[in-house]
Amino acid sequence: MIQKDRKYLEFIEFLVAFIDELNDLAMEDAAILVEGQRDSRALVDLGYRGRILTRVSLSSARVDASLKGVKSVVILTDMDKEGRRLAARYIDFFVPRGVKTSMTQRKRLKRASHGVFLHVENLARFAPQVPEIRGLTEKMRL
Repeated sequence: MIQKDRKYLEFIEFLVAFIDELNDLAMEDAAILVEGQRDSRALVDLGYRGRILTRVSLSSARVDASLKGVKSVVILTDMDKEGRRLAARYIDFFVPRGVKTSMTQRKRLKRASHGVFLHVENLARFAPQVPEIRGLTEKMRL
């Protein structure tokens, strides 16, 4: 049981650093692409404060307005077969528009979760623990 608790804590610590990294990328005019509103809400609940794009925002006639000021997009689709298919499709969507894409964070999230979490929306269950871990990390830095 202690091993499980340690892995759980390590994953939450990873999430804190991961969200901080996404927030840093947002400061450099990057956006995060997720599949839907629940995925978007999970990121916000974890502390992400940047721009989020969804499938709906990219399927509308206002796609150019959605991408205004975006230099790069972090593709954070689900880790299932459909998510992989969508990720490949979105790379083909962004490249002709001159928007850089990254799937590095998606791969790191999958690796850190040991394949347990296939859907980004499921990360919302960790949101209550993130402020505690963030507070502990801040105290350790002092």
